[in-house]
Amino acid sequence: MTVSRSGNPPGLVVIGASAGGVQALRSVVERLPADLAASVLIVLHMAPDGSSALAGILGAVGRLPTTSATHGAITEPGHVYVAPPGHHLLVDETRMLLSAGPPESGHRPGIDALFRSAARTRGSSVVGVVLSGALDDGTAGLVEIKAHGGLAIVQDPEEAAYRGMPDSALTNVQVDHVLPAAEIGQQLGRILSMPRAESGKTSALPISQQDQTCREGSDSASGAPDEEIQVALWLAVRTLEEKAGLNRRMAAAARLRGTTELSRRYEEAVGETAAAALVLRRWLTSAPTPPMPREGAGHEQD
Repeated sequence: MTVSRSGNPPGLVVIGASAGGVQALRSVVERLPADLAASVLIVLHMAPDGSSALAGILGAVGRLPTTSATHGAITEPGHVYVAPPGHHLLVDETRMLLSAGPPESGHRPGIDALFRSAARTRGSSVVGVVLSGALDDGTAGLVEIKAHGGLAIVQDPEEAAYRGMPDSALTNVQVDHVLPAAEIGQQLGRILSMPRAESGKTSALPISQQDQTCREGSDSASGAPDEEIQVALWLAVRTLEEKAGLNRRMAAAARLRGTTELSRRYEEAVGETAAAALVLRRWLTSAPTPPMPREGAGHEQD
């Protein structure tokens, strides 16, 4: 395995941005060191049928080679990869994967999709970064990154063009650094040049492999679910996650009102719905990656 000059395996930086995110991304990438011991993967919300000049924009200001992500390509340290329009950008232990799966939080590419796959396959080597944007995409992904021993960085909401995503992350995640965008690139360089604690490592068998082991018997008999069933299951996942979020907000409101018993019941509902959503997500994401659609083949629209 390739190692950095400090003796560590190369890290993985995953960055998510939405409205107002181009300038924030420019500020981050411009200050990444030329010897960065990590691959950098970026998701910016964009129209699924458009073309993106983001790789060129970021490559013009930064010191690292910057390209659009391609399906099956190896993630190389010291390189920046940008999600193309219309596809989620995912990773496994060594490669980038592009998926035309259902939109997440109304977007494809989605930030949570990238963050989640990075956390589950790269564990404590991941640093997740949430920049300017509305709503809350990236929050659930940062939760996964922290749960697997990674680090979380959030742009200071006071300087973000749109503070919805940074505020959501700060409300729901115990982040490691809150910084102006112009300081995040330098901080990433410092973080990735330092040894990481052994206690942050994940188990030897990645979650996706654990789930696959549990599924092998039933899959061999019944086969993988067809496209309609997968779409329905993803809809169920998002519905459960939205219900868990609503119950979480209701629990917080009940606590503020001093209604302890009602708050406890909402918290129990959060645990049940979130656990069910996680089981479905693990099952779906452990399935073999489907082949990329042929050029010109139709797929669902956002």
